[in-house]
Amino acid sequence: MNAIQKICSIFEVLLFLLQQESCAEKKPEIVHKAVGSSLHLITDHPKENLTQVEWKFCQKTFAEYDRSIFSLLIPDLFDGRLHTNESDVSVTVKNLQLSDSGNFQIVQEGNRIQYGTKEIQLHVHDPIGDVNIQNNVSWLQSKNICTFHLHCLVLGSVNASFNWSGYQVGNGPHLSFNLTAEARATLNCTANNSVSVKYMTQTVMCKKENGSNVTSGIPQDLLLIAGGAGIVGIAMIIGIIGACYKWRNLKGQSEAGITVYEDVNPESVIKKRSESTNNGMSIYETVDDMKVTPNLLPDSSYNIQTLYDKISFERHPAVKPTTSSPYHVVLAD
Repeated sequence: MNAIQKICSIFEVLLFLLQQESCAEKKPEIVHKAVGSSLHLITDHPKENLTQVEWKFCQKTFAEYDRSIFSLLIPDLFDGRLHTNESDVSVTVKNLQLSDSGNFQIVQEGNRIQYGTKEIQLHVHDPIGDVNIQNNVSWLQSKNICTFHLHCLVLGSVNASFNWSGYQVGNGPHLSFNLTAEARATLNCTANNSVSVKYMTQTVMCKKENGSNVTSGIPQDLLLIAGGAGIVGIAMIIGIIGACYKWRNLKGQSEAGITVYEDVNPESVIKKRSESTNNGMSIYETVDDMKVTPNLLPDSSYNIQTLYDKISFERHPAVKPTTSSPYHVVLAD
């Protein structure tokens, strides 16, 4: 009776161990890898205890080990990135890609022993690159504080979680807080996923001129001063342009008119007032209508009349040294 009980007890223990092993086989091993890394698929038993091993990906056998001989059944499955290792009876997938994510199985068999199947669930991720913090701040004049809205992000379409530390703590990519005027705060944003961790530090300061979103607006006196200065500046520019335009018009008109030198021009002297139609009457033209002819002059050697000839109808004879009038002496010379 005791022997039977002992046998039953041993059977129950073996059954329990088998159940535990069966349950363990059903729970896959979860592995996270970064793009570009390698996955080492190794067996759970030493080489001398193994007679046959199969490696499967999504239920497809892509490699086999049978009594010290390796075979690649689907060599194009991983685009030449598959390598075998006879020393420890393993297979390595190098330069992992996002498409390599999935379920791997290792079926192991020994001398008349069927070992449990090893299952691996692989997740391939992009590593986190640079971390950046975007800062949006607004000035609340009524309370004399700045409101900061910070957003932490990573480059690319990488799934990541975020944590804030330093002046303010929090979880998630967004963080909001207030600072009084001239106050500073240093914050750290840490981004991480299953294969990488990156962080960035930023220091912010509250200033009254900070922010594109000013809650209570710029003080009215500053707005009035700026507006008045702008109007005065525009008026000055318009005045300068108008003065320049008027000056140019007056200059053009003066250049088109007759100058005093044109009145004295010999050609204008020859013309009579009655023949002049373009310009106004000058003093010389008035006198010219009443000038005497050259043959009236006592001395025919004077062919060109002077201004004084026009005024004096009868000219004295040629000036001699004995002439009493000083004006005649000057004219003669």
